[in-house]
Amino acid sequence: MKRLTVLLLTLVTAASLVACSSAAEPTGTPAYTITRSWSNGMEEQGLIYPDGRIVMTHGEHTERVTLPADQMAELAAAAALEIPVGTNSDDPIIGVTIGDGPVVRPAGLQQDSLPELLNRLLDSHTLHP
Repeated sequence: MKRLTVLLLTLVTAASLVACSSAAEPTGTPAYTITRSWSNGMEEQGLIYPDGRIVMTHGEHTERVTLPADQMAELAAAAALEIPVGTNSDDPIIGVTIGDGPVVRPAGLQQDSLPELLNRLLDSHTLHP
């Protein structure tokens, strides 16, 4: 009986590991893309997909998170407004793209603008830290 229990636990563990590791990667065009270029040479990027999945790259480190629907709606509302323009002397220099549109770079970080919200997302993995 003990062998059967160990075998069942092993199968359950293996099945859960396969399920976690085979999660589908986001596909298609990201809804929003943000890039940050720091004066020290560090580059960061966030790809935010329409379903809320996000792939963030901070230098060599990659993270995956998912935003809830209310935060995706907040990004959509900010995207409907004009993207403020920054300056090339900003540190970091922010670049923002909506869908497959043109990149706005440098983008300004005015309160609650799309660049500011996406920048906040790169920092804290949520719009409401």
